[in-house]
Amino acid sequence: MKRKSIVVIVFSSLIVAAVLFSTLLGYMLYVQWKEDSFVLKYHNSIYKLTAELFRENVSIANTKVRLEGAEPFPQMPVLEGSIKNSSDKTVISVLVEISFREPDGSVVYKDWFYPLGERSFSNPIMFSGVKRAENVILPGEGISFRHLLRNCPRELVPMLSSGSNFARNSAEGKIALVCEIKGLRVL
Repeated sequence: MKRKSIVVIVFSSLIVAAVLFSTLLGYMLYVQWKEDSFVLKYHNSIYKLTAELFRENVSIANTKVRLEGAEPFPQMPVLEGSIKNSSDKTVISVLVEISFREPDGSVVYKDWFYPLGERSFSNPIMFSGVKRAENVILPGEGISFRHLLRNCPRELVPMLSSGSNFARNSAEGKIALVCEIKGLRVL
């Protein structure tokens, strides 16, 4: 065997080994990603299903939108309301969906929030040292909430401030505020 042939054999063997290793690593990462994706979908479906099951026992009441803000800054709409737990379970997580709908059913604005204070990100790197108390709603109790409607369209703000063309429930010629519990976790 020539020296040049040995170099070619070793070099091509290293390339084949590197390709095989990267293929196996990529496959393992793909399988883990699919498993994590399935688990996430499963937890989300249980979260939504629990909200459907407890629809009669956990309810939103006294919702109203008002404008708040200091004079030099533009006023921002804020949603206020309360959640009542009439079940025999402790509620540990709630996802509320807010939407403003026109009489024809088209959605003008939609937002989601967690009134019990959950964060929407799982690894709070920047706030890892911050301690936070988790709120729960005990059986037979309620909790009030406030949520800033950050991305609310500017054309809705005058309607909210004057009260014209705005209603909590659907009415003829008025924009309806619809608040629904879309996710729920209980103990």
